[in-house]
Amino acid sequence: TIEKSKNGSELTVKLSGSVEESVQFEPLIGTFPDPSVKLLIIHTKGISRINSVGVKAWIKYFSAVQQSGPAIKLVECSTAIVEQMNLISNFRCGGEVESMYVPFACMSCKAEQLALFTTQKLKDSNLELPELSCSKCNGKSVFDDLPEEYFSFLV
Repeated sequence: TIEKSKNGSELTVKLSGSVEESVQFEPLIGTFPDPSVKLLIIHTKGISRINSVGVKAWIKYFSAVQQSGPAIKLVECSTAIVEQMNLISNFRCGGEVESMYVPFACMSCKAEQLALFTTQKLKDSNLELPELSCSKCNGKSVFDDLPEEYFSFLV
């Protein structure tokens, strides 16, 4: 699904669901160049999965957008999107990644949770993540991945 809103020269698009064979970004988001759009902000928090055909559609559409003029900003990137950015070098299509969700796991009850971080904060901390309190048992939650893999697209 998609939600769109426009504020001046910024077009914000919130994507959710699975990006698969049936996705057609152009009818959902629009055709570019639209001279009134200078910045396309893409929220991907709601994307739970993206398959290989979805990746091809993503790259085809957003590469064309990037070549036609508006800057692209990716915000609230889901773990599925982070995974694709790490696997496929041109997946961002020239876009700037502003923020992403990072997986954590509780040391006590093993509950999983996600925390939102800006890429600037991650870079400023040299990818050192704080411990979080578990949302279920208030125990200690720690980063639940390998930093050199999860953040490889940042370096």
